[in-house]
Amino acid sequence: MEDFAIVNLYWARDERAIVESDAKYGRMLFRIAYNLLSDRMDCEECKNDTYVRVWSSIPPTRPLVLPAYLTEIIRRVAI
Repeated sequence: MEDFAIVNLYWARDERAIVESDAKYGRMLFRIAYNLLSDRMDCEECKNDTYVRVWSSIPPTRPLVLPAYLTEIIRRVAI
């Protein structure tokens, strides 16, 4: 699914947005968290917290580059 479509799902408050985000970017987000934490359980928790924060911030924010938006949030959560 295209990033624009995923953002539109978030905007419409459709829970499929989280499923689609995880399918497309879940491994990348896990890897970012793992590089900082080196603990699988903590990484999964960070990934879930990231999706909650994205869900809470869209709307009103409409990110232009979804992967950059997700990576910024997971880095903050992991740190």
